[in-house]
Amino acid sequence: MTNLGSLSSRLRPAQPRRLNIVLRDSMVIEGYIHIGEDQSLVQYFSSRRGGWMNVTRARRTRTDDAPGHIIVQSEHVVMASAPDGGVMVTSAPGAEERPVEVVLVGGHTIRGHLPAGPKQRLSDVIAAYGKFIGITRATLSDGRALGDLALNAGAIALLRDLRDAAPIDEGLSGPEL
Repeated sequence: MTNLGSLSSRLRPAQPRRLNIVLRDSMVIEGYIHIGEDQSLVQYFSSRRGGWMNVTRARRTRTDDAPGHIIVQSEHVVMASAPDGGVMVTSAPGAEERPVEVVLVGGHTIRGHLPAGPKQRLSDVIAAYGKFIGITRATLSDGRALGDLALNAGAIALLRDLRDAAPIDEGLSGPEL
């Protein structure tokens, strides 16, 4: 029989955390989500029931909307970051941070670091993450810092390994164009 007292002492209540959320149509939303201290942003976005998430004290940055409560469909989220740094983006213990360049659908380029195993193929890393991947110390191609972010895998056109000795997959990729 489970001791409910010990179980409740181990569970930490979700806390409001401030996010900047960029949607597919370039709309930027600032607001708060309630997320557990032990939950990463990637886990949070990937686990939304039906894809919906509540955002409180939310406002669209390019309008004069008063802050309020909205719901957002996570499939329309391109990226999300916690500007206060109060949320871990991914929980990948023992992983190295591999430098990568990400080109999004539409052409924007992000550079950052992807937690991955030392000899793990990037395609396997992305597949293991699911709907969202974590990129740390991200910057836009113009040099603007984005910080750590959860990035929608469906918004990625291509991802390039920036390590000096990136392995080359010869003969398995198909015909050369």
